[in-house]
Amino acid sequence: MSDLWSLSAPPLVIWLLGPYLAAFVVALLPALSPALILLCSLATAFLGGWAVLGGNRLELQLLQEYGVSLSLDPLAGWFLLLAGLVCLGVWLEARRQGWDRSGWLQLLVLLGALNTSFLTTDLVSLYVSLEVVAISAFLLILRGATANAGWIALRYLLVSNTAMGLYLIGAALVYAQSGSFRFEALAALAPGAPLALVLVGLLTKSGVFLNGLWLPRTHAEAPAEVSALLSGVVVSAGALPLLRLQQLNGAFTGLVAPIGLASAALGLVYALTASDAKRLLAWSTLAQMGLVVLTPAAGGLMALSHGLAKAGLFLTARHWPGLSLQDWRKRPLVWSLLLPLWLGSLSIAALPPLLGFTAKKQLQAALSPELGWLVLLLSIGSVAVYARLWQAPWRWSPRPPLCWGALLLMLPLLLVGLAVSSRQADIPDLLQALAVLGLGLLLHLGLERLRAGGGPELPQLDRLSDLLGGLGVVGAGLLLAMAGGGQPLLTGGAG
Repeated sequence: MSDLWSLSAPPLVIWLLGPYLAAFVVALLPALSPALILLCSLATAFLGGWAVLGGNRLELQLLQEYGVSLSLDPLAGWFLLLAGLVCLGVWLEARRQGWDRSGWLQLLVLLGALNTSFLTTDLVSLYVSLEVVAISAFLLILRGATANAGWIALRYLLVSNTAMGLYLIGAALVYAQSGSFRFEALAALAPGAPLALVLVGLLTKSGVFLNGLWLPRTHAEAPAEVSALLSGVVVSAGALPLLRLQQLNGAFTGLVAPIGLASAALGLVYALTASDAKRLLAWSTLAQMGLVVLTPAAGGLMALSHGLAKAGLFLTARHWPGLSLQDWRKRPLVWSLLLPLWLGSLSIAALPPLLGFTAKKQLQAALSPELGWLVLLLSIGSVAVYARLWQAPWRWSPRPPLCWGALLLMLPLLLVGLAVSSRQADIPDLLQALAVLGLGLLLHLGLERLRAGGGPELPQLDRLSDLLGGLGVVGAGLLLAMAGGGQPLLTGGAG
């Protein structure tokens, strides 16, 4: 730890408390909300970027041994950078939609809870911060204008509380066996019920596999700005602890990896058959978050590239002429909406020179060759998913609606992607990306013919019983895997 950082503990605590204090001020003086949101978002993005670029680390223990344990490192930096930029982009759009004082207050509390969840490394503090994230998200989902918004928000809270109740039981068992709530204590225990219960909670928060089945319908009912927050950064609050646990104990990767890969496959299959554009994006989130949690060697950059792109895509949804994908070809979009739509979707599909291409390349390098090829096949599916949105025709407008929040989030995808790919990409990488694009488009054309012929419908998995049942299935599967003594599945040169 450098001398500079050893003197920075008080400012770090002030920064963590900043969004909460700003929310209190906004409640009293709403006219100050623009300046305070701008300040808190930029401070979060700056601290995240500084940790990533400078490789800086700070370990901080508050209130002695059983207090709050914090860790600022490059891995957390990726997620802080994401949170700051997404909240800034959402603020740019939400102010045009007439958000009131309560909306700004909830946004600031959400940002504060996200920051805490990204830095904390003890199970109890993480539980508290994730619960604050859930309550803030619940209140934001209630801002939806649809008839089902109230039920969808309550359903989200019920699933979240159930999962975090199991998580809390797991945390108590960790303390009973080790005398500590720190992540290191959990990582040092033999795999068993405590780890399974904690993982069920974190997988639900990160929207992975059956634990993430709450995503599609929640996004369909929530306002575009709230969907951008949920899919862009809220799900990352559960992904970072999963990556930290894998850093501490590589054997945990053998448990998380199969679930992540299953999530990627499930999300792609349902995104390819979705009839609603927002549900397509939500199922894609379930797929991409499965890739994020595969390995800490690439999880941070994967989360950043996906979160920026997906939040930007959801921010444009308010301006779409409709959500039905059957009519997508008949409803032209102006260039100002097509630009962020294409940039975000091409980045998620891992096309150069965008940041998603660099992130997917880093992920493949961190995995074994066999799993690297599997990720490549999943990328072909991602192209086929987003080709469904590329069918929208272009139209000219002298005064097009500008989605400033989405454009802001696409800017780093393009600029950073150009800077990195120009130095690292080689001819084989570019040829591989072009092959993925071509095969993905062919898959899209084949599936379009199948849909036109009335292909089979997949079962709907969004009932409350499905969501709660998924928690039990994944938990039981984890316990069985631990009892079988499975070995880690992921190996690679960069991991």
